[in-house]
Amino acid sequence: MTLILVVDIDGTVDQPGLERLRTHLNLKKQGRLTDDWDEEFGYRIIEEVGGQRLNIGLFRHSDESWTISVLAMSQPDPVSDELTWLRTKLVEGVNAAGFQATVRTKPTFGSRPRLPGEGA
Repeated sequence: MTLILVVDIDGTVDQPGLERLRTHLNLKKQGRLTDDWDEEFGYRIIEEVGGQRLNIGLFRHSDESWTISVLAMSQPDPVSDELTWLRTKLVEGVNAAGFQATVRTKPTFGSRPRLPGEGA
């Protein structure tokens, strides 16, 4: 599987916010917000035409930041209509749930990379 898309979620995610994210992103429930060790809080698998399989997951990281990660069987064209559509739908879902979405220029696992000059 290849990481093809990461969306950072800005805002404090409480239980009602988590439920809104799951609903607007059409994710199956996973994890408990009250369990400090839980990292994955929702997922969805999309089977696309041509056999491409996409795994979408909602994650909380140790620094309390949140992301949506999309894994694919192979790397799609970054400007393909399907990837553009998915990126748009994920951003719209995060915004509809009451949060701010930021798509990473280059997908990376974990928390949002810090910019030079940001605190440790």
